[in-house]
Amino acid sequence: MKALGIVVAVLLLLVVAFAIFFLKISIYKRVVGVSETAYREKMLPAYADALAWFDSLRTQQKVEDRYFTNGEGLRLHAYFIPCENAVGNVVLAHGYSGCAIQTAPHAKMYFEKFHYNVVMVDHRAHAGSEGKVINMGWKESLDVLRWAELANESFGNGSLPMMLHGLSMGGACVLMCAERGLPSYVKGIIDDSGFSSAYEEFSYEMRMKMNLPPFPLLDAASLLCKIKEGWSFKEASSIRTLGAVKTPLLIIHGNADTRVPLTEGVKIMTAKKEQVDFWEVEGGTHIQAISQQPERYAETVSSFLERAKMSEG
Repeated sequence: MKALGIVVAVLLLLVVAFAIFFLKISIYKRVVGVSETAYREKMLPAYADALAWFDSLRTQQKVEDRYFTNGEGLRLHAYFIPCENAVGNVVLAHGYSGCAIQTAPHAKMYFEKFHYNVVMVDHRAHAGSEGKVINMGWKESLDVLRWAELANESFGNGSLPMMLHGLSMGGACVLMCAERGLPSYVKGIIDDSGFSSAYEEFSYEMRMKMNLPPFPLLDAASLLCKIKEGWSFKEASSIRTLGAVKTPLLIIHGNADTRVPLTEGVKIMTAKKEQVDFWEVEGGTHIQAISQQPERYAETVSSFLERAKMSEG
């Protein structure tokens, strides 16, 4: 009996140790993408034209650095890019370990092709924004909603339709914005390669990278996250109440995505049920559809914008 107790105690210690380790490498990790300079080097081969476009606008002083302090006291950063004779606004949300500059190709598309004012967000704990915790889109969704409010006030005096467009974790984030409730001026949501919950994404990574089942290890890490940060991995969900959201949704997901599997996009589509378009990108890898099929990407987004702008939300 004593031996059994020792075994149980050792197993519990191992589970707790794994939970601490997992949080350290997932939500507390200091990632490469936290530096805009480092992320620029990563982007340069595929997106040199988008970076040159952004830098040209900044040289012309047409890019504004904006900041606000959120409810947790974190000073957050975004780029605001006004477009002459704009017909809409877009807030762009980057992915895990990315930064605002990751969305430069999308910003260029919205600015040049669609004549939208653009907001490129640095999530908390990335690049120009303060913070030490990556919340997998859950708390970041509160920040994005505030950026949307500031954009609505800054551009068009509240008269222009707005889109929320996110990549990977940013895709989950804009869906979580919808879960929390969207203002009436937000007419559409675009999720490029997002996941249905932090738990599902971490489960997939555990199986693929560690060859481990999620239970009980991931559940222990989720509980520890709830205790330390106030949210659990399952709570950080983009689909819990998505079926009740009236705002139109476009899902873009590659069927060769090895970071967030296509099944996650299908799960989101199934949860939304109505007012949802799905583009399964043949051969598309993670958030790369805009470079792999740029014309189709722009056409798909353009068609969605026209329909979404007419929505009652």
